[in-house]
Amino acid sequence: MKFLHWLTDELKLLAGVTVYFAACFTLIMVLKQLLLAQYGIRFSGLATAMLVALVTAKVVIVLQKVPIGQWLQHRPPIVDVLVRTAFYTVATMAALLLEKAFEARDEYGGFGAAVAGVFQHRDVHQVWATIIWTGVAFMAYNAFGVLRRELGGRQLWRIFFGAPSARG
Repeated sequence: MKFLHWLTDELKLLAGVTVYFAACFTLIMVLKQLLLAQYGIRFSGLATAMLVALVTAKVVIVLQKVPIGQWLQHRPPIVDVLVRTAFYTVATMAALLLEKAFEARDEYGGFGAAVAGVFQHRDVHQVWATIIWTGVAFMAYNAFGVLRRELGGRQLWRIFFGAPSARG
């Protein structure tokens, strides 16, 4: 019975975090579609956004359980938010750049040359835009995580979704 309770809690957490990142990544895809449409380029990445949201959610949930360092415990919460955001964003950047290099390995004559060539590739600006927007999504997620930890989930829910009379 304990395992079933743990599993349902984990699935609820995964579903909530996945919905958040799915909304963020869908917004990124819509922005890409709008920007590329002005050049007559059709783009559809919704299925990819959903898959990436699920993977990102699971990775973030796991990484949240890993303490970044003892020195963070004695720092203001914003330091935790900034360190985690930087860590997640750099990891995302590495993953995206390696993915682009893997996709372009034939074009550049091998993976090593493709890693260097990614920075001159025509899609590099889209990659940087994705990294920046993903970093913003991580920062918001981490900031709300601190608020949830400090205020409690129910209080945070009441602040954002409660009627004004219920808050005051």
